[in-house]
Amino acid sequence: MTIQSTTPPTSPPEGAAAIDQRTLRDAFGAFPSGVVAVAASVKGQLTGIAASSFTSVSIDPPLVSFSIAATSSTWPLLREAGRMGISVLADHHDVVCRQLAGPREERFTGLPFKVTTDGAVLLDEAVATYDCSVHAEVTAGDHVIVVLRVHRVGAGDGHHPLVFHRSAFAKLHRDDLDPSRLDGRINGADVDRGAAEGAPERSARDEAEDAA
Repeated sequence: MTIQSTTPPTSPPEGAAAIDQRTLRDAFGAFPSGVVAVAASVKGQLTGIAASSFTSVSIDPPLVSFSIAATSSTWPLLREAGRMGISVLADHHDVVCRQLAGPREERFTGLPFKVTTDGAVLLDEAVATYDCSVHAEVTAGDHVIVVLRVHRVGAGDGHHPLVFHRSAFAKLHRDDLDPSRLDGRINGADVDRGAAEGAPERSARDEAEDAA
Protein backbone atom coordinates (compact mmCIF):
# COMPACT_ATOMS: atom_id res chain seq x y z
CA MET A 1 0.00 0.00 0.00
CA THR A 2 1.50 3.34 -1.04
CA ILE A 3 0.13 6.71 0.03
CA GLN A 4 1.42 9.75 -1.83
CA SER A 5 1.63 13.09 -0.07
CA THR A 6 -1.04 15.46 -1.34
CA THR A 7 0.34 18.62 0.26
CA PRO A 8 2.56 20.57 -2.14
CA PRO A 9 5.98 21.71 -0.90
CA THR A 10 5.82 25.11 0.76
CA SER A 11 8.20 27.96 0.09
CA PRO A 12 9.35 30.45 2.70
CA PRO A 13 7.14 33.55 2.94
CA GLU A 14 8.22 36.32 0.60
CA GLY A 15 11.14 38.17 2.11
CA ALA A 16 11.91 35.39 4.59
CA ALA A 17 15.24 33.59 4.40
CA ALA A 18 15.24 29.89 3.60
CA ILE A 19 16.53 27.59 6.34
CA ASP A 20 20.18 26.74 5.77
CA GLN A 21 20.38 23.00 5.13
CA ARG A 22 23.59 22.57 7.14
CA THR A 23 22.00 24.33 10.12
CA LEU A 24 18.90 22.16 9.77
CA ARG A 25 20.96 18.96 9.63
CA ASP A 26 22.81 20.01 12.77
CA ALA A 27 19.50 20.70 14.54
CA PHE A 28 18.13 17.32 13.49
CA GLY A 29 21.33 15.69 14.75
CA ALA A 30 20.86 17.22 18.20
CA PHE A 31 18.07 14.71 18.80
CA PRO A 32 19.58 11.33 19.83
CA SER A 33 18.07 8.12 18.50
CA GLY A 34 18.65 4.41 18.41
CA VAL A 35 19.88 2.58 15.32
CA VAL A 36 18.31 -0.43 13.64
CA ALA A 37 19.19 -2.81 10.84
CA VAL A 38 16.38 -3.27 8.32
CA ALA A 39 17.15 -6.43 6.37
CA ALA A 40 15.72 -9.27 4.32
CA SER A 41 16.64 -12.02 1.92
CA VAL A 42 15.16 -11.01 -1.42
CA LYS A 43 15.29 -13.67 -4.13
CA GLY A 44 18.20 -15.26 -2.29
CA GLN A 45 20.12 -11.99 -1.97
CA LEU A 46 20.81 -10.40 1.41
CA THR A 47 19.66 -6.78 1.36
CA GLY A 48 19.60 -4.27 4.17
CA ILE A 49 20.26 -0.81 5.53
CA ALA A 50 21.04 0.95 8.80
CA ALA A 51 18.38 3.43 9.93
CA SER A 52 18.30 5.93 12.80
CA SER A 53 14.69 7.00 12.16
CA PHE A 54 12.99 3.90 13.62
CA THR A 55 10.02 4.54 15.91
CA SER A 56 7.01 2.76 17.36
CA VAL A 57 3.69 3.84 15.84
CA SER A 58 0.81 1.76 17.19
CA ILE A 59 0.07 -1.03 19.65
CA ASP A 60 -3.23 -2.07 18.05
CA PRO A 61 -2.54 -2.91 15.32
CA PRO A 62 1.18 -3.37 15.98
CA LEU A 63 2.99 -0.88 13.73
CA VAL A 64 6.47 0.61 13.57
CA SER A 65 8.10 2.92 11.05
CA PHE A 66 11.32 4.29 9.67
CA SER A 67 12.12 6.79 6.93
CA ILE A 68 14.51 6.44 4.01
CA ALA A 69 15.80 8.83 1.38
CA ALA A 70 13.73 8.79 -1.79
CA THR A 71 16.98 8.47 -3.72
CA SER A 72 17.97 5.22 -1.97
CA SER A 73 19.01 2.49 -4.38
CA THR A 74 18.54 -0.21 -1.72
CA TRP A 75 14.91 0.45 -0.80
CA PRO A 76 13.47 -0.52 -4.22
CA LEU A 77 15.09 -3.93 -3.71
CA LEU A 78 14.29 -4.30 -0.02
CA ARG A 79 10.62 -3.38 -0.41
CA GLU A 80 10.13 -6.44 -2.64
CA ALA A 81 10.60 -8.68 0.41
CA GLY A 82 7.49 -10.34 1.76
CA ARG A 83 8.93 -9.98 5.24
CA MET A 84 11.80 -7.91 6.57
CA GLY A 85 13.56 -7.92 9.90
CA ILE A 86 14.20 -4.98 12.20
CA SER A 87 17.09 -5.48 14.63
CA VAL A 88 17.71 -2.86 17.33
CA LEU A 89 21.49 -2.57 17.47
CA ALA A 90 23.22 -3.01 20.81
CA ASP A 91 25.83 -0.62 22.19
CA HIS A 92 28.67 -2.86 20.97
CA HIS A 93 27.33 -2.82 17.40
CA ASP A 94 29.02 0.41 16.28
CA VAL A 95 31.25 -1.54 13.87
CA VAL A 96 28.20 -3.47 12.63
CA CYS A 97 26.38 -0.21 11.91
CA ARG A 98 29.34 1.16 9.97
CA GLN A 99 29.39 -2.03 7.93
CA LEU A 100 25.67 -1.84 7.19
CA ALA A 101 26.17 1.76 6.05
CA GLY A 102 28.96 0.73 3.69
CA PRO A 103 29.13 -0.97 0.28
CA ARG A 104 26.05 -3.10 -0.39
CA GLU A 105 27.98 -6.27 -1.26
CA GLU A 106 29.89 -6.18 2.05
CA ARG A 107 27.09 -5.30 4.47
CA PHE A 108 26.57 -8.81 5.84
CA THR A 109 30.07 -10.24 5.49
CA GLY A 110 30.99 -12.00 8.73
CA LEU A 111 27.89 -10.82 10.61
CA PRO A 112 26.02 -13.36 12.78
CA PHE A 113 22.35 -13.44 11.81
CA LYS A 114 19.46 -15.75 11.07
CA VAL A 115 16.95 -15.76 8.23
CA THR A 116 13.34 -16.68 9.00
CA THR A 117 11.36 -18.98 6.73
CA ASP A 118 9.65 -15.86 5.36
CA GLY A 119 12.94 -14.13 4.53
CA ALA A 120 13.31 -11.64 7.40
CA VAL A 121 16.95 -11.19 8.40
CA LEU A 122 17.52 -10.74 12.17
CA LEU A 123 20.92 -9.93 13.65
CA ASP A 124 22.28 -11.84 16.63
CA GLU A 125 22.85 -9.96 19.89
CA ALA A 126 20.31 -7.28 19.02
CA VAL A 127 18.44 -5.57 21.85
CA ALA A 128 15.11 -6.50 20.23
CA THR A 129 13.93 -7.85 16.88
CA TYR A 130 10.78 -7.42 14.82
CA ASP A 131 9.53 -9.57 11.93
CA CYS A 132 7.54 -7.17 9.72
CA SER A 133 5.84 -6.56 6.39
CA VAL A 134 5.18 -3.27 4.59
CA HIS A 135 1.89 -1.72 5.73
CA ALA A 136 2.10 1.65 3.98
CA GLU A 137 4.49 4.11 2.38
CA VAL A 138 4.10 7.87 2.58
CA THR A 139 6.12 10.20 0.39
CA ALA A 140 7.25 13.11 2.59
CA GLY A 141 9.54 15.63 0.97
CA ASP A 142 12.84 14.02 0.03
CA HIS A 143 12.15 10.89 2.13
CA VAL A 144 9.70 8.00 2.20
CA ILE A 145 8.10 7.10 5.53
CA VAL A 146 7.70 3.33 5.65
CA VAL A 147 5.09 1.95 8.06
CA LEU A 148 5.56 -1.73 8.91
CA ARG A 149 3.13 -4.25 10.35
CA VAL A 150 4.77 -6.29 13.13
CA HIS A 151 4.09 -10.03 13.01
CA ARG A 152 6.57 -11.28 15.61
CA VAL A 153 8.84 -9.71 18.20
CA GLY A 154 11.83 -11.11 20.00
CA ALA A 155 14.17 -10.12 22.81
CA GLY A 156 17.80 -10.29 21.73
CA ASP A 157 20.95 -10.89 23.72
CA GLY A 158 21.95 -7.22 23.80
CA HIS A 159 21.15 -5.26 26.95
CA HIS A 160 21.63 -1.61 26.00
CA PRO A 161 20.98 0.08 22.65
CA LEU A 162 23.46 1.88 20.45
CA VAL A 163 22.78 5.63 20.40
CA PHE A 164 23.27 7.89 17.37
CA HIS A 165 23.83 11.56 18.21
CA ARG A 166 25.37 14.41 16.19
CA SER A 167 26.53 11.98 13.48
CA ALA A 168 28.45 9.85 15.98
CA PHE A 169 27.80 6.86 18.24
CA ALA A 170 27.20 7.02 21.97
CA LYS A 171 26.07 4.81 24.86
CA LEU A 172 23.37 5.23 27.46
CA HIS A 173 24.48 6.50 30.85
CA ARG A 174 21.91 6.75 33.64
CA ASP A 175 24.14 8.07 36.40
CA ASP A 176 22.50 10.81 38.47
CA LEU A 177 19.08 10.11 36.92
CA ASP A 178 15.96 9.06 38.81
CA PRO A 179 15.87 5.27 38.21
CA SER A 180 12.11 4.94 38.71
CA ARG A 181 9.81 4.48 35.73
CA LEU A 182 7.94 7.50 34.46
CA ASP A 183 4.42 7.83 35.86
CA GLY A 184 2.65 9.99 33.33
CA ARG A 185 1.86 10.40 29.68
CA ILE A 186 4.13 10.42 26.63
CA ASN A 187 2.76 10.91 23.09
CA GLY A 188 -0.64 11.49 24.65
CA ALA A 189 -0.86 8.00 26.15
CA ASP A 190 -0.14 6.56 29.59
CA VAL A 191 3.36 5.16 29.99
CA ASP A 192 3.49 1.41 30.60
CA ARG A 193 4.41 0.92 34.25
CA GLY A 194 4.97 -2.82 34.01
CA ALA A 195 7.59 -4.43 36.23
CA ALA A 196 11.18 -3.82 35.15
CA GLU A 197 14.24 -5.84 36.04
CA GLY A 198 15.57 -4.61 39.35
CA ALA A 199 12.59 -2.29 39.88
CA PRO A 200 11.26 -1.78 43.42
CA GLU A 201 8.06 -3.43 44.55
CA ARG A 202 4.87 -2.03 43.08
CA SER A 203 3.22 0.81 44.90
CA ALA A 204 -0.05 0.46 46.80
CA ARG A 205 -1.65 2.79 44.28
CA ASP A 206 -0.69 0.47 41.39
CA GLU A 207 -2.18 -2.52 43.22
CA ALA A 208 -5.32 -0.53 43.97
CA GLU A 209 -5.69 0.31 40.28
CA ASP A 210 -5.49 -3.39 39.41
CA ALA A 211 -8.03 -4.25 42.07
CA ALA A 212 -10.41 -1.64 40.70
